[in-house]
Amino acid sequence: MKLKSLITATVTACLVTAGSLSASADDVELVHDKGFWSEALQKVGDSAGEKTGNKIIESAYSAPEQYKAFIQSSVASGDMPDMFTWWTGGIFAELVETGAIAELDGIWEELIASGDFDPSVRDFYKVGDHIYGVPLHLSRWIALYNKKQFEEAGISEPKTWDELMAAADKLKAAGFTPFHATTQDGWRGFIWFQEIMLRTDPEAYKGLHDGTVAYDSDAVRNAFKIWSDWYAKGYFSDPRSNEEAADFARGKGAIYLIGDWAIGLVEAAGMKADEEFGAFIMPNQDPALPSSVIIEGGPIVLSKAALDKPDVVNALKYFVSVDGANAWAAASGNALGNKNATPPNSVVAKVNADVDANGTLAFDRWWEAVPADIQGEAVAEFNRFMLDPTMETAESVMSNIQALNAEYWANR
Repeated sequence: MKLKSLITATVTACLVTAGSLSASADDVELVHDKGFWSEALQKVGDSAGEKTGNKIIESAYSAPEQYKAFIQSSVASGDMPDMFTWWTGGIFAELVETGAIAELDGIWEELIASGDFDPSVRDFYKVGDHIYGVPLHLSRWIALYNKKQFEEAGISEPKTWDELMAAADKLKAAGFTPFHATTQDGWRGFIWFQEIMLRTDPEAYKGLHDGTVAYDSDAVRNAFKIWSDWYAKGYFSDPRSNEEAADFARGKGAIYLIGDWAIGLVEAAGMKADEEFGAFIMPNQDPALPSSVIIEGGPIVLSKAALDKPDVVNALKYFVSVDGANAWAAASGNALGNKNATPPNSVVAKVNADVDANGTLAFDRWWEAVPADIQGEAVAEFNRFMLDPTMETAESVMSNIQALNAEYWANR
């Protein structure tokens, strides 16, 4: 559904924390859909109040789809939050097309001139000729792994596809489930699909995002065959878990493919970064392909009216400052791309070093890269496959997603 469309869904009941914190005239509300970060965001908000006089009050909505409906209806009504989080990719471009979002070019000139940010980060939030967001987080999608289980299975971080397959077999033989993946919260179904596509055919992966590659193509079918085969071999954990990060910490799966933003969640579940779990970038099936990684950079955006409110601009600038980035890292375990900030933990620092050493290329996450119109229904199909991971189901999933995909691009 286009953001320009009037959304009639009732969203008041979705509000979880808004209004639960006392606010003063100098406070600035940050509206978001990431309730698992509420406590961490408020710690940064409290720090902002101490450092700048403008306390940030976090307000979380209960689920991404309900949150989207709230923002869409806010745009349609002209009564928008001053500061809120969103996603990049097609859904970001649609939001910008409404004309309701502030251009942040001037703020980015300051961030780059200070040396805090590389211009490549700025361009991640560019639509047309202008910049419309700053990073809430800048996360690489990596494989977290259970060090104790790896040690007991007699394996180390896999550097090649063959080593990854050998590691999975040795983990299984040692009594461990190699891969951890769930359908929790309804959106996670695309994670292993995007990774297998990237590792087997990165050009086809990119083609899925602009309509030049079909979801029932040979490249996609090959990815599903690999995925289905891994399920048949017992490589995957139960997809029905609703405690994904906690279950990884409990040892339910040895390799957990997720954005590095989840490191703080795993630590909160009782597992120590670097000591009990590490991370590696997944290897390519063809070793001749360049090192690559999925990147996610959820933005914070301002309404156009908010750009004329000094308190709101002040709060936004604090969040991406060195002090703000360090406060966010300490509270959540997340980095947001500020080069002068301290890495949030040794695992992220190690991934940073690997990326630099290997010249790792960045690819957009599937969720942001695909057209927003097909996003929700397509991920529901991926979830359906995970709950019945046979090639018969895969053929149905591919056909259904391609029907959505073809209809969308036929009108472009």
